[in-house]
Amino acid sequence: MSKIAIVTDSTAYLTSDEVAAMHNVFVAPISFTMKGHVYIEGVSMDNDEFYTTLPTLDKLPTTAPPTPQDMLSLYDKIADQGYDQIISIHLTSGITGFINNLKMFTQNYSKAQIVIYDSHITIEPMAYLVRVASQLANEGTDLKTILDKLDELRASIGVFFVVDDLKNLVTGGRLSNSAAFAGGLLKIKPILNLTEDTHQIVPIGKIRTMKKALQNIEDRFAEVYQDTDYPLHVMLSGTNNLKAIEDWQVDFSSRYPDTTTEVGQIGPVVGTHIGSNSFVLSWIKEYFTE
Repeated sequence: MSKIAIVTDSTAYLTSDEVAAMHNVFVAPISFTMKGHVYIEGVSMDNDEFYTTLPTLDKLPTTAPPTPQDMLSLYDKIADQGYDQIISIHLTSGITGFINNLKMFTQNYSKAQIVIYDSHITIEPMAYLVRVASQLANEGTDLKTILDKLDELRASIGVFFVVDDLKNLVTGGRLSNSAAFAGGLLKIKPILNLTEDTHQIVPIGKIRTMKKALQNIEDRFAEVYQDTDYPLHVMLSGTNNLKAIEDWQVDFSSRYPDTTTEVGQIGPVVGTHIGSNSFVLSWIKEYFTE
């Protein structure tokens, strides 16, 4: 029977305790450069220090995925532990070219079979896919069955989010069709999601206040909820605003008591692009009640 490992990157924002408990998960850290210094996400600087520093910067931090050699070294380490199949789940190709490059430079890798898997998203929904893949692999499920389940769950993922302003997304080049908001970046709360085909960030609405913006994305989710015939797991996350996210979860759960929910905070790599005080509502077909 094959021994399957799961690889992901640090934008899944899994804790070290979670990773250790899964036994077969390995995390490739993404780096960011700020004020001329290179930091490793989840290692070199905590979220509080990052978000305290971010608004003081004249120039946004830059982010960089692991190098090809870093990834090959990680895969070698995994293969040396007896794993002969690897599912490598990473942030969407709609945001970065990392996953397409990864497919190219691993195609002749011979120490283990590697499947490069585009999550079509990042943060908590990607982490959810990792948890599912890990559990199935630990149960002895074969590679094809795991990938089929990941495909099923990935197809159910959706997200709406609101940022305090578009400055970081526009400056970092991560927003498609940003011209639609020209001249009003600081006066509105943009509603965004990812396109179904290319998984790029696009604006879908603009609201004057954060309170109304959160109501707007909940109204949009309500339509999805009404049209869905399976249980949903909802993930509420944000940047440098844990208390507000926890309060949101209480209110949200009272309106949707039959959904499971979790809360989280987004780290520096994604936070560089969406800025402080962002709110994210994402969902996926519930797996862990099956």
